[in-house]
Amino acid sequence: MLQATPTIAGMKMENPECKITVLVEKQFEAICHTIPNVDEVLSIDLGMTVRSLAREKEGLLDAYEYLSEVVEDLRERNFDYTLNMSSSAYTALLLSLLGIERRGGWAADPEGYRVIESEWAQLFATSVFHQNRQYNSLNLVDVFRCSADVEKHPNSLLINIGEEPKARAHALLKEMNFPDDGPLVMVQAGASQAKRQWAPEKFIQCIEKLTREQNCRVILSGTKKEQPIVDSIVQRSDRSRVFSVVGKTGIPELGALLEMSDLLITGDTGPMHMSVAAGTPVISLFLASAFGFETGPYAEGSIVLQPVIGCGPCNPNKACSRPECHDQISPELIAELAALRLRSDFTELPPALAATTGVVIYRTYFDENGFYDLKALNAEQNADMERYRDAYRRMWLDDLGGFELSSPAEKKHGLTVLTGEVDGLREVEKAAQEGQRLIQQLQRLIQDRTASPQLLGETGDDLTELDRNIEQLGFHHPHLGPLTRMFIFGKENISGTDATGLASQMLGIYQALERRSGKLGQQLL
Repeated sequence: MLQATPTIAGMKMENPECKITVLVEKQFEAICHTIPNVDEVLSIDLGMTVRSLAREKEGLLDAYEYLSEVVEDLRERNFDYTLNMSSSAYTALLLSLLGIERRGGWAADPEGYRVIESEWAQLFATSVFHQNRQYNSLNLVDVFRCSADVEKHPNSLLINIGEEPKARAHALLKEMNFPDDGPLVMVQAGASQAKRQWAPEKFIQCIEKLTREQNCRVILSGTKKEQPIVDSIVQRSDRSRVFSVVGKTGIPELGALLEMSDLLITGDTGPMHMSVAAGTPVISLFLASAFGFETGPYAEGSIVLQPVIGCGPCNPNKACSRPECHDQISPELIAELAALRLRSDFTELPPALAATTGVVIYRTYFDENGFYDLKALNAEQNADMERYRDAYRRMWLDDLGGFELSSPAEKKHGLTVLTGEVDGLREVEKAAQEGQRLIQQLQRLIQDRTASPQLLGETGDDLTELDRNIEQLGFHHPHLGPLTRMFIFGKENISGTDATGLASQMLGIYQALERRSGKLGQQLL
């Protein structure tokens, strides 16, 4: 929900008189009341629905009646536009039942199947496809924002923190006899997955350096289930300057404590997003499946650490018995970066830190078009990967966003690059051209009532085989995966029943593949 705040704020900035209603699952309703620019919050109790379905018989009727009431209530509100920021088939179907013509994000066709109408939403699905993640440099906040056609936006996440939560947060610190000298640093030690959680021993060493060398006061946050992790850290730290607020805060109080803090040290967590929304910079460790370009702290001036390791970012759905990425980041490095960030918002590193290997140290910023990006501050980079990542970024912003971006070659030498110089790209371009030829042949056969059904079938088979080859090119040449996967999602989301209309949509998708192949080739050197 916090990651949705730039989109919501942008809607208000571009349409000041609009009324925005947020529909959310019941357990997430609390955070919605802290989000600015929201006029109304409605919740749906999916937990009750699932429990009712599990009872079967009468339970099925209860679930049906409840959902029918929800749909009827939403219909009566006569919304002009709906934006589905959830990628689930359930929400797509639910919102399609409302009959709202103008819509963004994920939707459902008349038969109830999920479709992705927006090309930006298709790019989201393309970018989180595991093989393609490392080639993406567009933050998902911006991708969602663009899927709603929102251009204006604040360069940060947003949260409202009321005076009462602030008072309770101050009272909590007073109750703990918290000292009032030295920088206030919050540490979020837990993570949603064990493989994404830095070892408690490393946190202990980092906190020791912060309290001893920087005179920091440290607050450890977390949920009840993270209590054992936090307790093990507190027990082996300076008890006069290290305190735990686990289980003692709700969302409003946590937000107030983050706003009071000078810095947050965390993984890719919910508190990370709350911190930048509250205006507090973060130092974030993106371990295992976490990827800073995708979900990094959406504000300027925070620090992202991304280990350089062949298997990262890994598949979020698979466990890891040897998380070697954790060893790429030392407690000493985090403590030194924290000391620097507590002094100022730095854009360069001292020579010793700039020579750090095994991890890329990034600073967050926004480019000239208002899109989130990361700037590497040390020498440790995969130059080839950065090259492709930058090329894809520029190509997507040009092709989907309409931002006219010159290629690095044009900036430096006024030269262009043939797509044949990029391994496999010429084959993709030729396949796109062959697809257009076959579609045009198909269109002629559709219009010719005397055409042989056998010839129609053969042309369809040729297209199926061609599509399979395009997909295989993406697997065989991983750097082309985003290009070919975007094509596949485009084909999967063709809608309608009229043969002529379907053929026209297919032609446009092959044309887009050829166009993007050419643009990608121009961006690569």
